[in-house]
Formats: sequence, C-alpha cells, structure tokens
Amino acid sequence: MRRRKTLSDILAGWRMSEGAKEAIKDIIDRSRRNTMVAVGATIIIVMFSLALLAPVLPISDPEEYVDESFQPPSDNRWFGTDELGRDVFSRVIWGTRISLQVAVLAIFFSLLIGIMMGLMAGYFGGKTDYLIAGTIDLFWTFPPFLLALAFAATVAGGSLTAVIIAISISYWAGFARLMRGQALSVRERQFVEASRALGASNIRIMFTHVFPNCLAPLIVWASIGVADAITIESSLSFLGVGTQPPTPSWGYMLFRGLANLQEAPWMSTFPGVVLLITVLGFNLLGDGMRDVLDPRMKGMRR
Repeated sequence: MRRRKTLSDILAGWRMSEGAKEAIKDIIDRSRRNTMVAVGATIIIVMFSLALLAPVLPISDPEEYVDESFQPPSDNRWFGTDELGRDVFSRVIWGTRISLQVAVLAIFFSLLIGIMMGLMAGYFGGKTDYLIAGTIDLFWTFPPFLLALAFAATVAGGSLTAVIIAISISYWAGFARLMRGQALSVRERQFVEASRALGASNIRIMFTHVFPNCLAPLIVWASIGVADAITIESSLSFLGVGTQPPTPSWGYMLFRGLANLQEAPWMSTFPGVVLLITVLGFNLLGDGMRDVLDPRMKGMRR
C-alpha cells in the first residue's frame, strides 16, 4: 500500500540547494551593507508599526473633539488641534494606517494583474503579445495620477475600496510592461528550452522557470510603486475625490491646513512632513534594493 506523503515529506522536498542558500545569504549581506536599504527599511518599519498599533496607542480618537480649535502644539497636544478641536497628532497616526492600507493593497492588485498580463505576453508572444502589449501601451499613455483621478472622479464614491481600484487601474501597466520585457528575455534561455524539450507544460515553465527569474526588478518597482500610490492617494484626497471626511487622510488634512495656513500652519506642516518621510523611506528602499539585486553591484559596498 502506498504511503501518503506527510507534511514533513513535503517540506523535505522543498529544501533549497546550496547555491540558492548562498545567493540568499549574499543578498542579505549586501542589504545590511547598503545604507539606503537600512534607512528606508527603518522608516518603513516605524510607519507600519504606528499603523498597526494605532488602535492600542494612548492617543485620542481621531474624530473626537478634544480641545479648543486651533490650539498650537504643546505638551498635551504635540501637533496641536485643527479647526474642529481634534488632535492633529492622533489624526496623523490614523492617517498612516489609511495611507499604507490603500497603497499596499493597490500595489498588490496592480502587481498581480501586471504579472499575469506581462507573463502571458512575454512567454507566448505572437497574437497574445500583440493584444496584451497594445492594451499595456494604451494604459501606459496616460500618467497614473490622471488615470486614477479620472476614474475616482467618475466612478468612485470616496470609499477606500474605490480609491484602491482607481490606483490599481492606473498602475498595473507599469508592472505588465516590466514583466513582459523580462519574460521575453528569460524564455530564450537554455534552461527554459531544456524544460520544454523534456515535456514540461507551459504553465509549469512560466511559474517555475520564467517568473522566479523576473522577480528582482519587480521587487524594486513594487517598493517605489508604494511610494507613488501613497502620493496618488493623498493627492486624490487633497482634491476631494479620494478618502472622504471624517476618515483621517493626509491629503485631506493638507487641504484643510491650506485653508487655515496663516492661522494654524501646524495643521498642514505635520501631515506633510510625515508624508514626505514615508515616501522617502519607500524610495530609499527601492533604490537600495535595485543596487543589491543588480549582479553588477556584487562585491561593491556603500
């Protein structure tokens, strides 16, 4: 009687080769030596920690009227209060949660769509590539922000889901274009030809051989994409077609602060600084990972 495979047997079959272990170790070592990766990762970890811990932190409710309006920063109200007497510090922390949630989910769906479309176009070629590449070029023609703004203004109702869809629609073409270019190159390599000669199916070759060899540039693009998504979400909220009040959003806080800039400059200063630092963190991580994952940078230190 044939013995059923246990979880231990399955995991044993997933053991990495010594070459793969050495490659991963080399990437980790180079990441530790890269200043941009270290600084960017630190900023991102802090921001994600604030976003995750926002419900349990000893801060006031972001929609609660805690003090008189336009109170300047003090020991009790670190970032002061807004025109409705709400704690700006609390709203900035909760805004971190909203911005990261929207940006990460939007880039995840963009990445998923882009990988599937680009992988099929690059691997199969021919008519499939012609149709998909034409669609990619059509979306690529429009700047992501303008495309997201058009969708948000026409369809969206100010919900987080609508904003995520708007950003996903505007950003997937970049991932698809990158994935297609990588797949076109990888599909011609000898190990792909060998797998095809041995009778491996197209699906197996695509996801076992082609896709893993295209991951490095996708990781870099995704990190920078999160920074762009945060900026787009804040811009949509600033223009009034993104996250709607009373939900705390950095973009809407900047808009309200602009209207009261002379009387209460802290209302826009603090959200703007936090937005700048967050975007900087993702951009630094993306630039650093580009150097780390680039084989030509191997052996070089920052």
